[in-house]
Amino acid sequence: MDENQRKTQELNLQKLQEELADLKARWPAHSVKTEMIFKLDDLEEEIADLQKLLAE
Repeated sequence: MDENQRKTQELNLQKLQEELADLKARWPAHSVKTEMIFKLDDLEEEIADLQKLLAE
């Protein structure tokens, strides 16, 4: 991975982490919508994948 690709991936990771923080801030104490749960799973998976890619 060249430097430009790495910077792009780091920016993507930062954006995903911000989305995750926003989602968690909006997370209701009760009656969580199914869409929110799926979004949480998707974000956590994408973050883990990018972190693994950047660690290589």
